[in-house]
Amino acid sequence: MVSLPGSNPAWWYGRAIRLYFLFSLAASALWIVKVLYIDPTPLTSFQQPVRSPESTPASPSTYPHVLVDQSPSSSSEFQLQPPTREYTLAFTDHIYCINKQNRLGRKGRMHELFKYMHLDAHIFSRPQANHLGVWRDMINGGYERALVLEDDVDFELDAVPVIGKALDALNNSVSNWDMLYVGHCSMEEDKGRAKTGFSRVHKAFHPFCTSGYVLSRRGAQKLFAYFVKNSKQTHALDVQLVALIKRKLIDAYSLHPPVVYQRRDLYPSDDGMDLKIQKLFKNSAWSQAVAFVPHLANWTDPLDSEYLDPAFKHIPSWMEDKKTVN
Repeated sequence: MVSLPGSNPAWWYGRAIRLYFLFSLAASALWIVKVLYIDPTPLTSFQQPVRSPESTPASPSTYPHVLVDQSPSSSSEFQLQPPTREYTLAFTDHIYCINKQNRLGRKGRMHELFKYMHLDAHIFSRPQANHLGVWRDMINGGYERALVLEDDVDFELDAVPVIGKALDALNNSVSNWDMLYVGHCSMEEDKGRAKTGFSRVHKAFHPFCTSGYVLSRRGAQKLFAYFVKNSKQTHALDVQLVALIKRKLIDAYSLHPPVVYQRRDLYPSDDGMDLKIQKLFKNSAWSQAVAFVPHLANWTDPLDSEYLDPAFKHIPSWMEDKKTVN
């Protein structure tokens, strides 16, 4: 007996497979047309230098100093796409996040934020973690430059390419620089003039707050030597740094508007200041992470049971990771 087309289940299965592939091919073609011709997104790719952990850090000239990730659009619905692998920043040897060991909630949030931004960061967690300890670690580690962050910060979505462009401009115009503020609390940082080729890079004016900065090895050595010698200073660190800048002991620059901001809505400061700089904050990476990452949708601080149980006895494996906790 001859089977008619359509009477055999295998015939229908074959037709369904063909239709599925035809639909997938059409959808892919439409997406390519949209990306290339309707809503193009600037993409720049490059090869990041690869070094073994035991090798000596590469000199600044070996770094391309350009963006790593795709530049986000201005839409608030933009979602970062994961690269093929995690990275630090192609323009730094290391990323530090200063975290006191009792601030487990901040540690958990920063871990998730770095993961979302695809930043391979070192959460520098100590009983008395501070900037001086980071500078010492940077010098001992042989790093040529490092990004230093505090544990209450957030990023603009385009932080990676903007910092890359700023450092590229600095390296092409300034022979020796010590410090670049990528996060600060001053609305006056656009007053300083610097001929760097990037309009957002200025000579540091009054860069109060130390929420985020890139430090060169020379800058770390200068700051460490000064603060060890003047350890009895009672003024706040950011005030002392501004004084050093005014005395021209530190060659510092500021990115304005900044791309790193303190989240005082999440962690109110003891000084109770309402920072005007927050008005410049446009596209929060943390807000995007909460919107797009399911397990962050109901994030609460202090730390919930997902990261540490109420008895503080069980520490998740990522907290034991040497890349995250030292």
